[in-house]
Amino acid sequence: MPDGLPGLPLPLPAIGGQGHDGDNLPAVPQLPQSQKAAILVRLLLNEDIKLPLQDLPESCQILLTEHMASMRIVKREISRDVAKEFLRELVTIGLTNSRGLEGALSDLEGVINETTIQKMRREIGLKAISDPWLRLERLENEKLRNMLMCESTEIAAVVLSKLSVSRAAELLSSLPGDIARRITWAMSMTGTVSPDAIERIGLSLASQLDSHAPMAFEEAAENRVGAILNQAKAAVRDDLLESLEDEDREFAREVRRSIFTFAHIATRLDPMDVTKILRDVETGAQIDAFAFATADPESDNAKTVEFMLTQMSSRLADSLREDVEARGEVKEEIGEAAMGKIVSELRRLADADEIVLLEIEEEETEKA
Repeated sequence: MPDGLPGLPLPLPAIGGQGHDGDNLPAVPQLPQSQKAAILVRLLLNEDIKLPLQDLPESCQILLTEHMASMRIVKREISRDVAKEFLRELVTIGLTNSRGLEGALSDLEGVINETTIQKMRREIGLKAISDPWLRLERLENEKLRNMLMCESTEIAAVVLSKLSVSRAAELLSSLPGDIARRITWAMSMTGTVSPDAIERIGLSLASQLDSHAPMAFEEAAENRVGAILNQAKAAVRDDLLESLEDEDREFAREVRRSIFTFAHIATRLDPMDVTKILRDVETGAQIDAFAFATADPESDNAKTVEFMLTQMSSRLADSLREDVEARGEVKEEIGEAAMGKIVSELRRLADADEIVLLEIEEEETEKA
């Protein structure tokens, strides 16, 4: 509406009643904006156009209703001029946010940091949670699933009823069959749940999300350390792992489990996937890696080379053996970089689910 009802004066309209009729209406420029708004809403309702007036403050909804109730006869010229004035102002609007800071915070939920939103809400005296169901709708499936698994069947049924159909279907499909059946049956009893109860349930569930402090890192510490050590030189990696053993044996064990080096390929890669790994690694890097790894024939790196060669065609394997022998000694820096390229390609394919790595056994972890 032109100036928005929230900023309008609140005196009762002089339209109709006490001897007033349409002939006594002032010219359009002299009409209060609230009366113009009432005329415009009446025109739109006559055309079966529904407006989201429930988003207005309650005082504005009351004022608008009082204006419409007291309205009797409005001349065609006046209603036409009101509509024209509204359209003139409408076409000049580029952007609008008539809901103030609360509306802006609601629009930014899921876009900016949730902690920041809650802090700003508390500072201006708003509820920390605006629309809990919107937050739950945006929650990733695994988190929402885990939350429902801890709730009663009745609460889960309310949640599914409030979510969008596609979201509810996705969530229901991820639940165990017996739980999904109980929740589906419980939905038949949600018809008598009051709006206040629905709001309390939503606020309670959303508050559970706020009770957990936001995490700075998505990956666990042992995985982050393991990823770093994967790229470190073998001597540095071994030295750091020994130090970790002295400081925290359990953490060191978890770090070892997350580490994947060239030496692990022989025990954790499916033989059928060897050609996939080497397909996009340049031949020169393969020769450097194999030559460096076989410098010590008894090492685990040498066992990996033999493992990979046995999975190739005999012709290709023989050719690589000849190239490795001709290459001779490879410097540590070049050899480790070449092995790193093969491991990086393996990791890339594993992350893309194109290959599956075998789980490392506990005994192997202790030896690694």
